Amino acid sequence: MTGSSDMITLKGNYIHHVSGRAPKVGGSTLLHAVNNYWYSVSGHAFDIASGNNVVAEGDVFQNVVTPLLSNSGNLFGSPTTSANAQCSSYLGHACQLNAFGSSGTLGGDSTNALVNFKGKNVASAASSSGLATSIVANAGIGKI
Repeated sequence: MTGSSDMITLKGNYIHHVSGRAPKVGGSTLLHAVNNYWYSVSGHAFDIASGNNVVAEGDVFQNVVTPLLSNSGNLFGSPTTSANAQCSSYLGHACQLNAFGSSGTLGGDSTNALVNFKGKNVASAASSSGLATSIVANAGIGKI
């Protein structure tokens, strides 16, 4: 995800058995990663370059060695319920907590990541509870 000034919503994806750069975020990208399921990632999920803004909410990280390799941009990783309340001013809803099982942590509490979402049409977010089962059952070829 390294296009120049891209605005991307990554929602409802099953990202599994990869080793890294899942995703690599560069090129002044504005990324909303919401309700995705990362499973069995032997290396890292996010790698965020300078000048990029990422909001990750309601995602599940299961058996992900390193959810965040590096971050020289701005990341709001929905760290706590109280911090997530800030999202309402920028996204129009309180951010949902991410879930971690046998994984590292994502971190990221930069409100600078939220600022550029203000006034944009932003995807809704559901709780991460039960998300993994739903995504595995419905993701993939021929399951639309």
